[in-house]
Amino acid sequence: MISRSMKENPKTQLLYYEDSYLKEFNAQTLEIKKIDNRYGVILDRTAFYPVGGGQPSDTGVIRGDRGEVKVLRVRTVEGNVVHIADKVKGKLRPGEKVRGAIDWGRRHTLMKNHTTAHLMAEALRRVTGTPLEIVGSAIAVDKARLDLTHGKSLGPLLLTIEEAANSIVKEGRLVEVKMMKREAAEEYVKRFHESLETLPPQVQNVRIVETKDLHACACGGTHVRTTSEIGTIEVLKRRSKGKGVERIEFVAGGPR
Repeated sequence: MISRSMKENPKTQLLYYEDSYLKEFNAQTLEIKKIDNRYGVILDRTAFYPVGGGQPSDTGVIRGDRGEVKVLRVRTVEGNVVHIADKVKGKLRPGEKVRGAIDWGRRHTLMKNHTTAHLMAEALRRVTGTPLEIVGSAIAVDKARLDLTHGKSLGPLLLTIEEAANSIVKEGRLVEVKMMKREAAEEYVKRFHESLETLPPQVQNVRIVETKDLHACACGGTHVRTTSEIGTIEVLKRRSKGKGVERIEFVAGGPR
């Protein structure tokens, strides 16, 4: 278990919200604790994204003058971002200045897949002619998926969906992040056939990610700056999840 003293640390400054393209950063260690058979490192600031919102956490390395840890996963505990490692190579001490570096190739792939998941909501609307309710989603390095309500199989439409998604990529739309009060955010996302129904009621300041004039929803993940950065989108497959729910899997690829 994470030690009780972690509650006493200040909340970690989230650099990935300030700049999702930040690959390396300087920080200070606040605490290094045993978590079961692993180590948890808390910094005063971090560019490592913790698991959440359907997006996996970053991996990478944190280095000090006399030691380092290989970050295997990251999670948030009571406002503190905890970087989890199997072992400490050398020595790291609380109060020490360190340098963090995320696995950028992995992060950038996740950013492209996450933005693609948002874009696919509009591609599906264009093809089916109606907004479809998204009831589940997940982002991974090798693919992303959406679970959505639809009365019949999307199988015959996969090629058309893929073409619609890639046409949006070519539009080169900006991807913008904005903070809004909940009431304003609720009205804003309605324009894009979205809602805040699944957002916990205590969240009153909402982070909105918008593919400019195309789609907007509440999201805590990291995203690319423009749809053109995605390159290509390949629709991999669909399958029925039962009771009128379809699952569609897809992946962002390289340049066209």
